[in-house]
Amino acid sequence: MKVKIFCFKIIFALILFSQNVFAKNLPPGSGISDVPANVLILLDKSGSMGARMVSGSGFMYPLSVAVDANGDVYGGQYWTYGIKKLTYATSANDAAFGASGTYRGSGNCRSYYPYVMQEHNGFLYVGSYYSHRVFRINLTTGACDWNHRVNYPRHLSIKNNIMNVFSYSNGQGLTRNVSTNKNIGCSYNYSSGIRYTLGGTLDASGNNFYSHYNRYLYRFTRNSKGCVNVGSYISRIYRSQWRYGYGLASHPTDDSILYGTSYYEHGLYKVTLNAAKSGATYSKVGRCCSGQSTASNVRMRYPRGVAVDSTNNRVFVADYYKSSLQAFDLNLGFLKEFGGSSGTRMTGAHEAIKAIVTDSSLTAGVNFGFAYWSSGSAGFSNWIGNITTGRATPCNSRACLKVRAHKQGASRINQIISSVSPGGGTRADDWARIGQQYYLHGTYSPIDKNLSCQNSYLLVIGDGDWWGHNSAQSIVTKLLNQHKIKTFTVAYGGGLSSNGVNNFRKMAQAGGTNDVIIANTTASLKSQLKAAISQIIASKLSFTAPAITATIEKGGSLFQAQFDYVQNKEWQGTLTRTAINSSGVIDTNDKSNWSAIDQLPSPDNRKIWSEIPGTDYKSNYNNFVDTNWSEINTLFQQTNNEVSGYHSVSDNPVNSQRCKNTSGVSNGTDDDIKGLINFVRGKDYFDYDGDCNLTETRPNPLGDIYHSEMVVLGAPSAETAFVGTNQEAYFRSINGYDAWAASKANRKEIIYVGANDGMLHAFNSKTGKEEWAFVPPFVASSMPNMVNVNLNRAGVGGSNAIYGVDGSPVVHDMYFKSPYDNAKQWHTILMVPYGRGGPGFSVLDVTDPAKPLHLYSVYNDHIQHKVHVIDHNGSLNDYDYIATSYPLSTLVESVEVTDNAQNSVGSETCDATAGNRCFKSNTWTLPAALQNVSASDLTVIFNDKNYTNFSIGKHTSGSRNGQSYIRFGQTMTYYGYDPNNDALNSSNIGIYLKPGSALTGVQTQPEYDYSALGETWAAPRILRLPNLGAGDTNPNDDIYVAVMGGGFGAQHSGFGSNLTVINLEDTQFPGKVEKVIPIDDVTTNDIVNSTPGTPVVITPDTARGVNFRGALVYLSDLEGKITKFNLTNMSDDGKGNAIAMYDSHLLFSAGSNSVNGRYMYHSMDATVGQTTNSLWLYAGTGDYERIGSTSAGTQNLMLGIADPEYPNFSRQQKKTLKDLTRCKNTTNDTSGAQCPNLTKDLGWYITLPNFQKVTAEPSVSSGLAYFPIYQPSSSVNKCSLGDAFICAADDECGTNFSSRLGKKRATSDQCFYVGQGVLSRIVFFAGKLFANIAGQSTQNKKDLVTLDAAAGEVSTYRSSWRHNF
Repeated sequence: MKVKIFCFKIIFALILFSQNVFAKNLPPGSGISDVPANVLILLDKSGSMGARMVSGSGFMYPLSVAVDANGDVYGGQYWTYGIKKLTYATSANDAAFGASGTYRGSGNCRSYYPYVMQEHNGFLYVGSYYSHRVFRINLTTGACDWNHRVNYPRHLSIKNNIMNVFSYSNGQGLTRNVSTNKNIGCSYNYSSGIRYTLGGTLDASGNNFYSHYNRYLYRFTRNSKGCVNVGSYISRIYRSQWRYGYGLASHPTDDSILYGTSYYEHGLYKVTLNAAKSGATYSKVGRCCSGQSTASNVRMRYPRGVAVDSTNNRVFVADYYKSSLQAFDLNLGFLKEFGGSSGTRMTGAHEAIKAIVTDSSLTAGVNFGFAYWSSGSAGFSNWIGNITTGRATPCNSRACLKVRAHKQGASRINQIISSVSPGGGTRADDWARIGQQYYLHGTYSPIDKNLSCQNSYLLVIGDGDWWGHNSAQSIVTKLLNQHKIKTFTVAYGGGLSSNGVNNFRKMAQAGGTNDVIIANTTASLKSQLKAAISQIIASKLSFTAPAITATIEKGGSLFQAQFDYVQNKEWQGTLTRTAINSSGVIDTNDKSNWSAIDQLPSPDNRKIWSEIPGTDYKSNYNNFVDTNWSEINTLFQQTNNEVSGYHSVSDNPVNSQRCKNTSGVSNGTDDDIKGLINFVRGKDYFDYDGDCNLTETRPNPLGDIYHSEMVVLGAPSAETAFVGTNQEAYFRSINGYDAWAASKANRKEIIYVGANDGMLHAFNSKTGKEEWAFVPPFVASSMPNMVNVNLNRAGVGGSNAIYGVDGSPVVHDMYFKSPYDNAKQWHTILMVPYGRGGPGFSVLDVTDPAKPLHLYSVYNDHIQHKVHVIDHNGSLNDYDYIATSYPLSTLVESVEVTDNAQNSVGSETCDATAGNRCFKSNTWTLPAALQNVSASDLTVIFNDKNYTNFSIGKHTSGSRNGQSYIRFGQTMTYYGYDPNNDALNSSNIGIYLKPGSALTGVQTQPEYDYSALGETWAAPRILRLPNLGAGDTNPNDDIYVAVMGGGFGAQHSGFGSNLTVINLEDTQFPGKVEKVIPIDDVTTNDIVNSTPGTPVVITPDTARGVNFRGALVYLSDLEGKITKFNLTNMSDDGKGNAIAMYDSHLLFSAGSNSVNGRYMYHSMDATVGQTTNSLWLYAGTGDYERIGSTSAGTQNLMLGIADPEYPNFSRQQKKTLKDLTRCKNTTNDTSGAQCPNLTKDLGWYITLPNFQKVTAEPSVSSGLAYFPIYQPSSSVNKCSLGDAFICAADDECGTNFSSRLGKKRATSDQCFYVGQGVLSRIVFFAGKLFANIAGQSTQNKKDLVTLDAAAGEVSTYRSSWRHNF
């Protein structure tokens, strides 16, 4: 295949991105952006933080809803949280129902996932899914007086006194006359239109039964006996947007009207059937996601059950993820919303802070610290112990500095935040003294006085009116005026008085940040915190345009991607072609040179497409248009983002009204959704030039191509010449590849590359014109984060820069049956990882570049604990997995006593009954997600320390019979109310599920268990895998897989620390996980491990003569380890010892930790040495998040490691060290005297002086390994740009041959100086080496380094990793 791979990638492995990002840090080496800001988060832990985020009774994920003759409502809650009754008029919990307003039941009457409910004649009928029971509650007596076994009841509907219950299990069901209490014999041989659905309904007359499944509304008839003819449907009606209707109910009197929830559209449909019941018209209310609903703005989030109140003509919806019930009239007019999440302000703050400290786009530019405050603090005076795990003095349960501001601070906050519980008062000078005394401390302050470019901030989060305001304001004013330390204030939770908000505002103004940030919800707190920290990052950056990626095409082209950073706007990018001759000389005046931005079509003439449910992209490859705004908004909302208001006529904030007289501007967000779509297309909706012309073309609408490497795809030309049947070349030769390639000989040559405008671009390689652009559906989900109304200011607009398609696409010719085929055919597949755009990827078929096809996309939403998958038909599915951290407030008794406090039940007595407003015991019932957990699965943090004195058991009696509990070695306390007493505090304890526990991961559909996938920074490697593993002798049934590192995990333990193998040809489960092979996250290492680098993959096509099919794979990780994986059909290690597919073992460890900074962010290179005939791996270390750091203890390495087993694999490893003690130190060797002896040595290493770091993956050519090096500035002003060097070492001996590159700048230089800034990966052409530089080269072309390469001998596998051969 004519695949020219575009190198010169600066793998700017800054930790730059996670879901829901608002901004991104700039490339290292661009000046003061190398210096992280200090942000001390100061969280209010006063007693009022234990209050619910909503007034009235909260719900725990309501699955179903029912309504009685009085109009009062019942919410059937997830797991065993029971059925809760609320009075419609007051929205209050009816304490007379069940126990304190909640019915839980026991035995055969236990509420255990009540998927369906209906009230009839004073009885509540409940289908308890996992109890395998239908039971009824007498609403007069409260007793359960009847039950019947039905396996997995999924439907329950009553009309004309006949109840029909249907099951997931074929042959199971119940038909019963509820007036005579006699069962009716019926058949239950189900159609899939009933069996696989939830919440069907009988119509008003009871003659027809309706269910909804996979976009179809099915109709079944009911006979005179009351039996539904479940075997076959009478008719079905298709609606593409309505994917899953988990709830259906009928109009009270009209057979032609139904009401149904739409799970993925976050809405409620009114369905009006035609006379023949063969078609329908639809009206819909609701959109995603957070916020209380109003008459003009109904918000839902994955609604489930629905019920109709025939007495009062109301429709009720169980809003599952909002944890509320909503009421509407029969025409979908909003009436009211009940309850909301049972989560407290404190748990909401936990969630928001976790989202901040695990967002790599923020942690790359910020050193985070954390303290809590309430009242009674003495500030900060000393720190005892390790900077990460030590403790402050003074420190008490009311106020304490818990985490110092440093690089590992974000990880530490994520570890301990869930253990913070509410208690205490609200005194402003508490937080002010902590901030002042810490930041100004002579020993422990994080502020470096030699860094004039370093900014420091206090970020104060509070939920109530505070006292001590004047004292705090005086401190804040001095911090700003004398030390340039600014203060943000966040008024959180909606509980502050107008005077309290005004005090927050005054504090922000005194602290230099102009105004208070108001965040009334958890979602708002997350977005507002991210916006504030993005502002912190953006305020300290200056930047000149670097060249980020480039390649040299053998046909005579140098391609470079460049961009300009523009503050508070989308970064402006372009792709250029420059002629280069066979000698490596560049011609900047060639007439065929082009810049893609100059060739870009106008916004209305671009072809931009995506897999958008409810639309068809294939007609014109241009469905990403504002006429499809409603359908596109479904994608925008998929990961719980939403487009916020930017322009309005009269909405708040007032600055949104700046362009109120412009045509198309309206209140609400519909105009902003359309505007965002048009902005992506290239229009100036965010009014960058301030003229309120929102439809003009922006000057540079192409986003930045930052980390994405280009790939050029022309005619197929993969090898079919083979020397053995193990090769993929052999498979091609026997399956007609040559004939197929000949038929595509004139295929147009296209450059595919990702950009951070959120699109994969297809450029014509000859002209630079954009042929089309693809928006991956789950990258679209991050586009709402571009919108920031705070940047809509007088005379100018702005937007947030995000990461979009930031990964490197990979192509491969595959012989398989695509979902569009009837039989296997040859296809050219393009796999697109999202890079810092998120933990996901898309797979396209680009066999015909004019008619690309979307096959599937996958995304791991670790904030919402879901894996999203969308296939070639636009069918979108979510697969849940459980959270890994649980504060004390989420345990069952805590929820109950908080409920009691909210509903004025019981007294303010602390006891072990859970019947009052405080619970005090050593035994606590675990939440639903942790049922059946074992003690070995858990880590408990108590007062910031590991707590091991606990056990797990099960209740053996009472309403909690059979439920799991945790028993602590001492009594713990939780206050469900605000005791308003400094001495009364809830226990600071959190429970954490360990990575790898049997409870983790996707349980319902393990084929899609991508729960451990991090941000997909690495380029996948595609190969054919022996499907039977060890001993497989048939190459014809091997399967195509993609192999990639698990990705970058930010600060999340358990994310990204693995090798992921993806099945590329499974048609039943497109995008299926074939295997996830974990890599140890070493518990004694203070680095949170993950694998951002691309694996080295050795196949029979890249290493001819090896005696296996499949591949040997090598992968480096952040802990400095290199792991070897067996993905071959070898059955033994060459010595008769058995091995198996997916075996792995540690090959080497560099002894990395956060002090020496030996992180392996970058990929490795590999060669077979001519002298030793061994496989060598080359790696470099360096903290790419803190590339300008000069921290004591920093000592990075250049490494050459040999695999002593190659080409074999051994399961049983010799019990010898695999670290630096087995390697030769060749740091000062220039003669070869220290060349390693592979009979006893693993390889060689060179230590880097002066805090130097390797800035990109090594490159090997002609017997030398080349390493790009950055040395931080040694001047007093550490904000100055550092120096760039290239080091050259003998590939097998490690001898430093950098002198061969030219005369050194100074005799003390270990390597060859090439300029100021940071270098990309080095590539070779025509005997020269090329590298881009973010900074200033010493040569004429300031963004490019060109040198003559030195000589030597080597065989390299580099190019083959991306080619088909």
